[in-house]
Amino acid sequence: MPAVATAGTRAPTLILKGATVPTGAQAAQAYLATRRSQASRWLGRLTAAHQTRVRAVDFQTTILVAGFLDGSNCAFDLRLQSWARVGNRLVIDVTYRKPPLGVATCVRTSVGYLVLGFKRTWFSQLPTAVKMRAHATA
Repeated sequence: MPAVATAGTRAPTLILKGATVPTGAQAAQAYLATRRSQASRWLGRLTAAHQTRVRAVDFQTTILVAGFLDGSNCAFDLRLQSWARVGNRLVIDVTYRKPPLGVATCVRTSVGYLVLGFKRTWFSQLPTAVKMRAHATA
């Protein structure tokens, strides 16, 4: 999956992409994990294989961001578009595809997610919050 970083930044070092059961949330959800214990809030939503990869992350060198596309009906092909540091917050922009024209009804049975890894050394001070913005593409 191509990852485009905002000018002057780098692409994440770990990218996991999958689908999970919706929670009923009405908006995209994003979580920041600078310590292993912080990943417990969202780890159970990942596939078993992705849970294993997250558990293997060295949090001494890497921080994680997990984004779930809750609240978006029938979104396909979730991708990282860009990311930027804004104050103490990481802002993650993702894109997704809408259903093709002519699809009148779409029943959502899963939502897409991304897990991104960022090297701690990229930040003089670690971010304390994350925001994910989802953008539909044609």
